Amino acid sequence: MEQQQRQLTRVTKDLIKKAIQETESSNRNVLCEYIASLVEEKYDGLHLEYQLKRMNLETTGKILEAIDTYFYRYHKVSV
Repeated sequence: MEQQQRQLTRVTKDLIKKAIQETESSNRNVLCEYIASLVEEKYDGLHLEYQLKRMNLETTGKILEAIDTYFYRYHKVSV
């Protein structure tokens, strides 16, 4: 069975890009932790749950999946 490619929202791509720049890391666990703290700071209370659902980042597994998708589809490596 072929796995369907996940689409990332613009905000999700921006969060991942910022996490990569700020942490200077490509370690998905480091990025996941940073993204979770960014989102928690940015959105409060019920807004947090709503935004996480909208971006499909409700669990650690979904954040890691988004990071993997970002690296596979959107990340440009400078050589």
